[in-house]
This record gives sequence, C-alpha cells and structure tokens, in this order.
Amino acid sequence: METLLARDLMSRPVKRLTASTPLRDAAAFFVRHGISGAPVIDAHGRWLGVFTQRDLARHVQERMTVSRRERTLESREPVLDAEGMPTDEFGQTPIRELMSRGMFTVFPDATLEEVIRALVSFKVHRVFVIDEKSGELEGVITTLDVLGALEARGRRPRRRPQRSAATK
Repeated sequence: METLLARDLMSRPVKRLTASTPLRDAAAFFVRHGISGAPVIDAHGRWLGVFTQRDLARHVQERMTVSRRERTLESREPVLDAEGMPTDEFGQTPIRELMSRGMFTVFPDATLEEVIRALVSFKVHRVFVIDEKSGELEGVITTLDVLGALEARGRRPRRRPQRSAATK
C-alpha cells in the first residue's frame, strides 16, 4: 500500500490572518473561505499563532458567563458585554487578544501516521506543513483532510496476495 505523506495531504495556499484583524472580520473570513481556523502573522509577516472558531467560542463563552448587572426595559441603556464594552465594540477586538499562541507543525515528508499522531497528541484539528530548511509555511492538514485520505484508502481495490503454486 502506498505511503501517504504530508505533502500529499496538505491544502494550499494557506489562508492567513493578521494579528490586528478585528474579530468580526475574522469570523466573516472563516465563513467566506469555509474554514475554521487560520495562522496569524504580525505586521512583519512572522508567525504568531493560530486563530480558530474554538478560540472565538471560548472568548464569547467567557464573556457570557461573567455576571452582569441587572438591566430593565425602562433603563434603555446600551447592551454591554461582560467587560462593560458595547457589543459593537466587541467585534472590533483584534484577534491577537484571542488567538492561541504558537503553531503545531510537521514536515512535508511526515507520513500519514505521523500526522495523525501529531493531531492526537497535540489535541488539535490542524497542523501546518513547513519546509524543513527554510521554515516557510507550505500547507495545512486538517482532521477532515486525514479522514478523506483514510476513506479514499479504504475504497481502493485491495490486492490479494498471490498464492504459490503449492497452495493452488
């Protein structure tokens, strides 16, 4: 059976976000590109981390679970988030404040089994493929990429071992 490598599994080009991207724009970016996360770079193009829908959900949940002061219909005060920020301003929060620092990576010649081991051991849904020498980002592999490869592998016709003349 053919060995699948990270270079065979990865998607490219990798969609990227900048650290100063507002939360609202990042959420729209995910919807527009049909993705659930992207690496984050600074103004100089250096990799800082990853921003995912999980980071967004965690942040929203933290803000929602903080107790709020009682508000009545008569007060007509603006709706504030947990930190006293009007909800419109919440969407302007730069993702650098919410992202996960660092990135989990593999090299292009990592086997499918090594990619799976990385995803499971790091407990992440994506690993980035980087060039071993330059450190440049070449692609991304998600859990869906891995599942697709495993499903395709299961559909391939299996070669039956040939029986020797003595067993015929």
